[in-house]
Amino acid sequence: MAKEQFCYPATQPLFKQLEQLSQRSGVSRAAAFEDWLTAMVCALAAETKEGEYLAMVERHKAGKAGRRGVDLMGQMFGQLVSAMTESDADILGDLFQGSITYGEAGQYFTPEYVTKLLALMSIDPDARPENGKPILVSDPCCGTGRMLLEASNINPHVELVGQDIDVRCTKITAINLGLRGRYGWVLCGNSLSGETKFAYRVGAFFHGSPNGRRRGVIRDVPPEQTPVPVLAARTRSQAGDLLAETTAEDPNSQAAPTIIEVPQWLAQLEARLTLREGHDAPSSLDAVRSPEASRESASSDQPDLPATDPGSPQRRLF
Repeated sequence: MAKEQFCYPATQPLFKQLEQLSQRSGVSRAAAFEDWLTAMVCALAAETKEGEYLAMVERHKAGKAGRRGVDLMGQMFGQLVSAMTESDADILGDLFQGSITYGEAGQYFTPEYVTKLLALMSIDPDARPENGKPILVSDPCCGTGRMLLEASNINPHVELVGQDIDVRCTKITAINLGLRGRYGWVLCGNSLSGETKFAYRVGAFFHGSPNGRRRGVIRDVPPEQTPVPVLAARTRSQAGDLLAETTAEDPNSQAAPTIIEVPQWLAQLEARLTLREGHDAPSSLDAVRSPEASRESASSDQPDLPATDPGSPQRRLF
């Protein structure tokens, strides 16, 4: 087996914990990594993916409390968030490439300085949404989302669309975007054939769970409601029109009241106000852990704020 190699110092401690997770649960390193990705996606889904989490965690519950595989998953998640707070580096992608795939099937992810150059050449930093039509930036082979992250760094008003045939890459991209407060769509599927297995909507939302209202950043959506089928068939302008129609909340739907999407402009405003008050901007993980605080910051006691996001497809808040 090839020797593990990492680009960032923060990756090595995570790798050691991944090895412990594999040993405690008696599964391969690759299986442990994929299950950890599933656990993080579910943790960021505001209790909308509990069934998937409970099915996965059965493989990691053997042993005494504190010494089980599942006990390591939360520690690893916290360590990842701390590393991402200190650096914009793609720690998850580095761990995936350096200890799981070893470049298998050509999975060598584009270095970040190259992604920055390509994004600077492709993205207009001054572009703004008009007439409720989002500015869509698409990467049909997104890997771990590095190109998309650089695009959003150049223009924070864009909505990101990533697609990859690898389930693990899809989850890594969703986690990378979600923990950094980005808005967009991530699909697992073949960009050439058009076949799609599943899709995520990435962006802040509230979910009315049986345990109260929870805030998350990743949720399942039907693939046909994402921009990908639209982008494949129409121009960007026409895509924005159809996207606004297909993602508008259906008032007759029974499921609609349980999900309240936080518009991108409101999430950005929340971060700015927090910084203005002299505190660090809340991370997505903080929002998930503290739904009460999130609920207070996103309350509707703001009559001067518009009910829809001028930088996203039109959606009702309440």
